[in-house]
Amino acid sequence: MATMHGAAPAHEREADTGSKAEQRLDKDMRDIADRTARRDADYAAERAKIEADVLKDPRKAEDLKKLDADFARETQKLNEDAAKAQEDFMEESAKEAEDLAEHGGDNSGHGSAESMHDLGESEGAEFDDRGFPVKRGEVVGIDLSPATVTKAEARGFKVIGREKLEMLDREVIRLSAPQGMDARTALRELRAIDPAAVVDLIHYYGLNLTAGGKGHSVSARKMPRVSGERVAVGVIDTAIAPHAALHGAQLTVWPAGNLGNAPVAHGTAVASLLASEGQARIYSANIFRGSAERPFTSADVIADALEWMLRTDAQTINMSLAGPRNAILDRLIRDAMARGRTVVAAAGNGGPSAPPAYPAAVPGVVAVTAVDKDLRIYRYANRGNYITVAAQGVDVLAARAPGGYARFTGTSFATPHVTGWIARCRAAGSPARTCEAALRKAARDLGTPGRDDVFGAGYVR
Repeated sequence: MATMHGAAPAHEREADTGSKAEQRLDKDMRDIADRTARRDADYAAERAKIEADVLKDPRKAEDLKKLDADFARETQKLNEDAAKAQEDFMEESAKEAEDLAEHGGDNSGHGSAESMHDLGESEGAEFDDRGFPVKRGEVVGIDLSPATVTKAEARGFKVIGREKLEMLDREVIRLSAPQGMDARTALRELRAIDPAAVVDLIHYYGLNLTAGGKGHSVSARKMPRVSGERVAVGVIDTAIAPHAALHGAQLTVWPAGNLGNAPVAHGTAVASLLASEGQARIYSANIFRGSAERPFTSADVIADALEWMLRTDAQTINMSLAGPRNAILDRLIRDAMARGRTVVAAAGNGGPSAPPAYPAAVPGVVAVTAVDKDLRIYRYANRGNYITVAAQGVDVLAARAPGGYARFTGTSFATPHVTGWIARCRAAGSPARTCEAALRKAARDLGTPGRDDVFGAGYVR
């Protein structure tokens, strides 16, 4: 484990070589070395200035003590960051080695696709070009022209569903692929028919990238409340079970997602965190089906939930799922934001070298990463230029379905704190962009000075 006493040691491995874990370590150590160099230069300049002042006024010697104390604190922080970088490197290297052994040397970089591989298995899923599961033999488009639909039908496509999303002012059209054609080929065919059309496959999504475990039970009687302000929030997640932590919260459920056997664990924990943010009016849209152990959903269901959410007065929408980019969801989420809604999403738990997780990486979405109580980044949090802010998401106390409390870890358990922050701002009458700018301004800078790919703008209480 690295220890620094003065300047941080430069990492000697060439940049952009070796494994992803090695590349990440290279970057982290270069950042620490840059911070150390800036600190040393600032320290030398400030010390020279103070020493000159001491010659004129001996009382200024106290400033030297303060400067040295600040230097020592910064050195300790740099030491801790270097040690953490090494710790992350060891864990990420071990994870890469496990993946390599399990997949016979296939290190394609789509780790999140591998972890989602079984989603939709009960529905006979196919896979896109990146390995993500999709609905078999189907494609979907937004606002396809009559001419495009006619040409598609002439080539063997069949329209199997049309849905008008009135609040989003869009028409979603589902088509089955021609006989004997897989979904990937069908998508290429449809794009060839109309290159300008917004079309994609119907991707499956799960909680596996963002639900950091099932929680560890603890003996708590209640959760602390952050604020007494009234907030209205939307939650696109699993269903929510009755729980004492939700006492006083007003819960409205999306009728289409009100399934008798719907999974409840994740949504209940998230809802309890939102309820702790104020006097909450929660609009809950369960989008998940399948077993409680491995729930999944699909892009078409998410689209319907988003449409319903716009019929409510929830100006801030919390989304805990994460997965592949999808052109249809991209467009609909942007539409929702264009109508004044703020979308807050978990950044993902794929690890430091994972690809961007969606919908968090959709431009304009507030992407939330997780830190622990000591403000250290959660070891399996995604990183990237889409990260907006960080909030506590490690060992967070939340409601456990069917009763009691547990401590949960993951970016999806950091997200509700930021959703609550923005919801309080929106409740005061401020528009979405004003609140999002205020959020960034209120964040406490962590890591590399200024915005960075680990913490975004910094930590939000």
